[in-house]
Amino acid sequence: MAIYKNIAVAGATGNLGPAIVNALVNNAFQVVALSRSGKTEGLPSSVKTVKVDYDSKTSVISALRDNKIDAIVSNLPQYDQQPALIDAAIEAGVKRFLPSDFGSNVSGNANTAKLPVFKGKLLTHEYLEKKESEIEWTIIANGVFLDWGLGKGFLINTHGGPTALFDDPNNKVSTTTLADVGKAVAGVLKHPAETKNRSVFVQSTSISQNELVAIAKKVKPELEIQTENVDTEELLKTSYGLLEKGEEVMTAMFNFLKVSIFNKNYGSDWNDKNDNALLGIKELSQAELEEVVRKNL
Repeated sequence: MAIYKNIAVAGATGNLGPAIVNALVNNAFQVVALSRSGKTEGLPSSVKTVKVDYDSKTSVISALRDNKIDAIVSNLPQYDQQPALIDAAIEAGVKRFLPSDFGSNVSGNANTAKLPVFKGKLLTHEYLEKKESEIEWTIIANGVFLDWGLGKGFLINTHGGPTALFDDPNNKVSTTTLADVGKAVAGVLKHPAETKNRSVFVQSTSISQNELVAIAKKVKPELEIQTENVDTEELLKTSYGLLEKGEEVMTAMFNFLKVSIFNKNYGSDWNDKNDNALLGIKELSQAELEEVVRKNL
């Protein structure tokens, strides 16, 4: 199995990009940040930034060939760009492709695969499987971004109004910090044989909504967190109704994401079987978990 050295990150900024880049640098990979603008502020000085036009196959191939890229980690938000990037990677001789697919177990759960919000991801999965004789791939399933989800009010609502508790709030779901997602990327590239052409599953912790609310109340008592119960099956019906009317499409998509996480039939807890040990992910202690909650609320 090939040893990877030069890694290109497409989408090195934003919420997740810097965590991926930092983890790769910390694991002695040579990192090239692909950028439309040619600018990537705030990244380590050892990272080389290369300007690319993702709409030009020639531009992407040149960037990959000129920098002798062994693997690409895509963090691009537009899923329709993935097939073209995969094709360019193949032509440039890239060995491994990690798609922009950090989150749910899309292709591994039939219910999740049917949700409209994951249409682009599923098409990317199918395209990679079709091309796996020409390029290897790995998908990282990390559940909810723990620190991002707290900071954005997704897991605990600190932006006004009650926190939604979906279905049975004692059900556990897998969650992962951005830093641990970055470590998972580095772990995949350090273990190419064990991670070839499959999804890997990681988590910083498996936690229920009730447990998370209890921690939030403990570390931030001044927030006075209120809760309300939400049935995800009703949320699903409402969201499909919005799509049929062409109304509030983004709201509907966000609701589909919530269903995939908190409805037990969508398989968002991989506490009993994951790749943490292989990829070097150490689960949070209770004290560490409380600190993550405190810092991000």
